[in-house]
Amino acid sequence: MKTQNITYLYILIFVALLVSGCTDKSRPTDLPKLYTCKIKVTQDGKPLEEATVTLLSKTPSKYGASSATTNATGVAVLRTYGYDGVPLGEYSVTITKTGVEGAKEAETPEGIHYHVGGKVYSYVDSKFSDDTKPPYEIKVTESGVNETFDAGAPVHMFLRNNE
Repeated sequence: MKTQNITYLYILIFVALLVSGCTDKSRPTDLPKLYTCKIKVTQDGKPLEEATVTLLSKTPSKYGASSATTNATGVAVLRTYGYDGVPLGEYSVTITKTGVEGAKEAETPEGIHYHVGGKVYSYVDSKFSDDTKPPYEIKVTESGVNETFDAGAPVHMFLRNNE
């Protein structure tokens, strides 16, 4: 009986160490200092909820783009590499919002919901997501960013079938 309890204890410790190792995402030591960057997105003067705002650095970065999704008031608080804030620099700003219409909702055995079928639409004009000719640019300074950008008139543009 004692041997069985010790075996369970070792298994429990092993699982705890394994899980803690898998979930620890230590901040990289070379990740630069990040500054608060809040961007409000409007469409026809109203807050645009669930839009994705992406900042693309004018100088390449191994940490990729900074991005966030707007809340009910149209505000996105940007993150870089999973951390709040954006490094100093100049950025192109893209804004996208897509949705699936006519899909059936399904669920995996783990309880994850997803859509089956339907059509994917864009609700923001594609000129706002064109990173080769971005309509907006910003400069992140030590005082951070608090800007508002308008995503133009609402659109309902078919992108593809959702398969």
